[in-house]
Amino acid sequence: MVQSTVARLAREARPYYPRLLVAVGLGAVNSLLVLVAPWALGTIFNRVIVPATTHTGTPALGALYFALAATYASLVLSNFATYGTSYITTWCGQRFLARLRQGLYDRLLRLPLESFDRWRPGELIARFNSDLQVMSDAVSVSLPQLINALLTFLSSLIALIVIDWLLTLVLIVIAPLMSIAVSRFQKLITTSMTRSQSRIANLSSTLTEILQAQRIVKAFGREEFESKRFRHRNEDYFGAFMKLNQFVYMQPVVISSILALGVIAIIWLSAREVLIGRLNSGLLLNYWLLVVNLVNPMNRMAAFVGDLSKALVSTGRAYELLDLPAEEEAGDPLPMPRVAGEIDFDDVWFSYDAGETPALADVNATIGAGEIIALVGPSGAGKTTLVNMIPRFYRPQRGRVLIDGIDIARVRLADLRAQIAIVPQDPQLFRASVAENIRYGRLDASDDEVHRAAIEANADEFIQTLPQGYDTEVGERGVRLSGGQRQRIAIARAIVRDPRILILDEATSALDRHSEALIEAALDRLLPGRTTVIIAHRLSTIRRASTILYIEGGRVLETGSHDVLLAQGGAYARLHAAQFTA
Repeated sequence: MVQSTVARLAREARPYYPRLLVAVGLGAVNSLLVLVAPWALGTIFNRVIVPATTHTGTPALGALYFALAATYASLVLSNFATYGTSYITTWCGQRFLARLRQGLYDRLLRLPLESFDRWRPGELIARFNSDLQVMSDAVSVSLPQLINALLTFLSSLIALIVIDWLLTLVLIVIAPLMSIAVSRFQKLITTSMTRSQSRIANLSSTLTEILQAQRIVKAFGREEFESKRFRHRNEDYFGAFMKLNQFVYMQPVVISSILALGVIAIIWLSAREVLIGRLNSGLLLNYWLLVVNLVNPMNRMAAFVGDLSKALVSTGRAYELLDLPAEEEAGDPLPMPRVAGEIDFDDVWFSYDAGETPALADVNATIGAGEIIALVGPSGAGKTTLVNMIPRFYRPQRGRVLIDGIDIARVRLADLRAQIAIVPQDPQLFRASVAENIRYGRLDASDDEVHRAAIEANADEFIQTLPQGYDTEVGERGVRLSGGQRQRIAIARAIVRDPRILILDEATSALDRHSEALIEAALDRLLPGRTTVIIAHRLSTIRRASTILYIEGGRVLETGSHDVLLAQGGAYARLHAAQFTA
């Protein structure tokens, strides 16, 4: 998985290669500049300090001033080169992440509902937050420093070989040991990172559920239960995270211990080289300072490699989400003209998972243009699944859904959904103004059209009493409004869309009588002339329908008007007697 992720990263980073080459070039300049200070100190020692202390010659003050000036200039230029490398690398990394973040968001918007429903919201949030944060830290901190450390290491190694290849050979000999250690730790870090990110996803899912179910938790007194459940998952994450960091922190320790053996050997051998006259004191000082230049990057590189290993795991998880199949258009999809609204279900079969009992089986039904149809049946009968076939949220495994005789599997998805509006039982409002929530039904609707839609939905009266009227922000999920107010805005949103087909998931089932009366009046203005499919829960809604489809076990068992089905005394009549006459 890691290899494929690296290969994909390399392909997708191609637009940034020119900038990255500039960053590497600046890193190379920096790696050469860091050699100046060891050379300068060695020169000062040989040409100034040794002659002055041993009286074997005249101290070269010109060499002293030149070495000091060169050291200062190299340090200043090195800082600018480091800045350039870090800034350019971070820009490329963050730009890549911004593109990836947008791609993930776009893919979520275009996931088929059957795929989307399989994911926990917390898992999706974790991939957006935790995984992308790990990647952000890596490209903003670890990657720039890794480039600088690697180039400094290479330049110092070359300089060491030039000064004394025999001494440097000792350091090269321990390289295989270091390679084995780094490889082993990388595997441990990758495995631990995968486990850690899975645990944080569980933690995020628990938090998301609680934020959405506070009323239920409090109503059933389950605060302590939920606290224990969160504590358990929190401890799971803590354990996985600490195991990950144990490997991350241990890697530099092991690498440093291996390096220490090489450094001790170098000190002993270099002192011996001076004693036998192969090195002078200035070169020895130069060599030791270069060894420091070599060892420091190697220690840091171990940590940076660990960070990048974690980032690769997070990248793979992001790619997993990005690679989920989006909603498919038909090959060469057909444009869909404005329809009259006749809907036909032709031998429709659908199952959520292979091998499971079908949610819909052999469904055949016709809904006339402009007709109001009520879907009735026990919970889990398949009513919502059938309704989700109309806007192509789900696609039948067998059979067809036709609108005005056109197979909707062959038309452009945008054309199809432009002619459909949905008013759910639990209206979904966005954290925006009232006007923006109504205009969500048709983004190019004028202010006058928005106001007219609100009036028809019996919403204008309460909107005018809000602090900023139509510009009042409704809060997340419309929390600042009552249930009846949210429902009327949802109806206004459907009105401004002017759909040919309306899907209504009983809009009044959870409202007080006053709100219900207002919404029923709004529906009286909205429904005529439109094909309306209602998932019915209340007698008033059922009697509004001209035809009722009674669904049970994924099959349409009875079809007819309310009075006809009651007279038949079948399944609908029994359900009506049990649920609707109370």
